[in-house]
Parts: sequence; structure tokens; C-alpha cells
Amino acid sequence: MRKAPKRPVANTIPALPDLEVDALDTTERVVQYCIRHNLIDGVEVDIERLIELNPNLTLRRKPLADGIDAYIRETSPSRYEIGVNSNHSRTRQKFSMAHEFAHYQLHRDNLDGLELGERILHRSDERNHLEYQANAFAAALLMPEDIFRTEVRRTQGDISALAERFGVSQLALRYRAKTLGLRGHGV
Repeated sequence: MRKAPKRPVANTIPALPDLEVDALDTTERVVQYCIRHNLIDGVEVDIERLIELNPNLTLRRKPLADGIDAYIRETSPSRYEIGVNSNHSRTRQKFSMAHEFAHYQLHRDNLDGLELGERILHRSDERNHLEYQANAFAAALLMPEDIFRTEVRRTQGDISALAERFGVSQLALRYRAKTLGLRGHGV
């Protein structure tokens, strides 16, 4: 009997060595980590669990001052707290968590340069490079490019369906589509 030919696995994300949760400095590494640790259910990333798996991070949901989505602060050497506004929708909280997680991964040695508490993804003319990086990282983490493009084709660019599928707001979804240069069908 002939063996069936080996077919490539549907996962188009390149294999990376197993990484520790605090060494995830690129979205590709974070997505690979999420895949290996079953933190992606279909297409939705469990950002809350990803944060919980990092022993140096603590996640707090609490009411924050009006206009503040979230913050990250160092609570002791090499220990950080991510605070998310509990008054916001689940999708907004999710993006805020991913944004602050991005600050941890990319900017933890530079947190003094960030305001404690911020509005995320709502600036019309983002000029702060660190905030732009955190937004881009968060969007790429929550909506990995290959999966995102596949879902856009599958849903024919239906914004509502895509936002629900990824568990993000329509604003976050449009931001990701724009960064990937996608146009049409509302995206």
C-alpha cells in the first residue's frame, strides 16, 4: 500500500523554538507561543490567559478615570501590573490588554516615558512612536495576518462578522485592515 504524500500543515506561521513567555518580542513569536499553548480558539486569541501565564505580569480590571482605557506600571523590580478599565466593553478591554502587553514586551525598560493611563487606538493623529508600536503589535497579535486575510476572504469583508470572529471592536478591526493595506467590503 502506498503512503499518502505529506501535505504542509495549514498553519502558515513559521516554526520557532519553544520560547519563554517573557521572551516574546515579536508578534510572530507571540502568535507561535499562543498556538503551542492552545491560546487561540479558532481565530480568537486568549490575551487574558497569555498575560496570566507570565509570572511577571498581574492583570487588574477596575474602573479607571474617565478617558483612560488602561495602563502598565512596574510594581517592583521586574514585576508589572496591567490595569484595564472594567467599565469598558469586553472587546475594548481585550485590545487594551494586548496594547499594554505590547508595551511590556517592547518597552518595559522604557516605561518611564509613558503616561500612566492612556486612551488606546482612539487618537486621530498618533504621533507617539511607542504608542503606534503598541497599537500595531496588539492588532497583529489579536488578528494574525494569515488568519486575518483568510477570514476576510471567507466573510467577504463583513466587518461585523470579522469583529465578532476575532473578538475585537470594529474600530480595532478597521485599524488592522488599514495596516495591512486592505480595502473594499467595508474593510
